[in-house]
Amino acid sequence: MPQVGTGGCANTGGTTIGTVKDDTGAILCNLAAGGLYFGGAGVGVPLPSTVPDQGSSITKISSCNATTGALTLAATTDTDTGSNRTCTAAGVINPEYPGKTGCLFGPPLPIPNTNSAATSTCVVNRISTNASGAANCKDGSTSLLSLPLASDIYLTGPTDGLIPCPRCAGTPTTCQAGPNTGQPCTPADSASLGAAYPTSHDCPPAAAAFVGSLPIGFNLSSGTQTRNSADLSAQPFVFCGFCGQEFAPNFQGPPAVPCTSDAQCTNTTFPKCRQRTSGAFGQGPARTITENGVPANACISDGAKHNSTLVSVFCIPPAFNATVDSAADLPGPGAVGLPGQAQFLP
Repeated sequence: MPQVGTGGCANTGGTTIGTVKDDTGAILCNLAAGGLYFGGAGVGVPLPSTVPDQGSSITKISSCNATTGALTLAATTDTDTGSNRTCTAAGVINPEYPGKTGCLFGPPLPIPNTNSAATSTCVVNRISTNASGAANCKDGSTSLLSLPLASDIYLTGPTDGLIPCPRCAGTPTTCQAGPNTGQPCTPADSASLGAAYPTSHDCPPAAAAFVGSLPIGFNLSSGTQTRNSADLSAQPFVFCGFCGQEFAPNFQGPPAVPCTSDAQCTNTTFPKCRQRTSGAFGQGPARTITENGVPANACISDGAKHNSTLVSVFCIPPAFNATVDSAADLPGPGAVGLPGQAQFLP
């Protein structure tokens, strides 16, 4: 897994599975498996952020074609899987986060900012719409796994700096910070990922640090996903437009209003379709973001685990928090590659 980079779009290790290219097709930077990338050219957080490595999400099969191997995927509840940390449905109650519903997607995600420790955040991802999709049990491919997320942002940097999510560590393992300090916990990712790990939903961040939820249209696949930028009237190289002001990073909302042209921005205070800053992941003249997934390339109906990588290129709206939006350069594009294993369970 890649470690946190030193600034901009930097592959500092791990397997390259994607690229950011300019108009000529020249590679501006490589994208690493296990890395989360976000923001435009002005992102102030070193990229990539490291994705937790031990998350597990279970879907169920609603239909199967025995001849072609085609599967239709559907959501599971916490009753189906035995845990709100492995299911894939919206509306599930989370005792760890009172008032917030939806199965949890992966452990808490630390986003430490070595350029400005006070702007570090802890992200808790919840499934906001029931999972759905399509896969194939013969070749191990996933053509679509739709997992819309609500990404809860906790601005913990002012108090917790470069360890923004409470860690689950020690012998025996206990919560090192947050409201459950000193209570027993089970690590949900590897300490080898860096100083901000391991994390666990047994150790939630302080509720008072919550600043808002970002709706993320998370559509994963084991194929190739590409997004091209457009040159709009307010900006060139726009991957993810939202209605805003022409000369200031102020946007309509909340909720934010996505757009692909000025004509879709009917509020006269926010008449321009734009990102906060042009480009992607610290690169200004970025034209194309590509992430390449890896199918299992095996019959997964044998019940064994098969290596696979799921990828997604998506848009991130503004958080409408000045500190978060400035550091992460939001709104803007996002990209992720999730190496893992696919398994067919009876």
